Amino acid sequence: METGRYWVITRSGRKFLVEEWGSNHVQWGDLDPATKKLHKVRVKDVEEIGAHNSIISKERGFKNICFLTPGTSALGYIDLIDDSGVERIESADVQYVD
Repeated sequence: METGRYWVITRSGRKFLVEEWGSNHVQWGDLDPATKKLHKVRVKDVEEIGAHNSIISKERGFKNICFLTPGTSALGYIDLIDDSGVERIESADVQYVD
């Protein structure tokens, strides 16, 4: 079972844990190249992550915990933080948990 949880290690060696919260039902199937229609669709079994099973918490030693608005790239945000060398970047797309 996949969870939508993964580690990112940046070029500078910093480590980030990303959890994709909410319903993550991924569809798999065969794409017809002529019609661009998806055939033989199957839903992949994916565990939903939320407050009830998140492993990211201050009690577990995580810091600068934040939520990104839907549509904001977690990897893009991590690259932005890593390239700037700061701990956090305030933005309308980011809500930090203090």
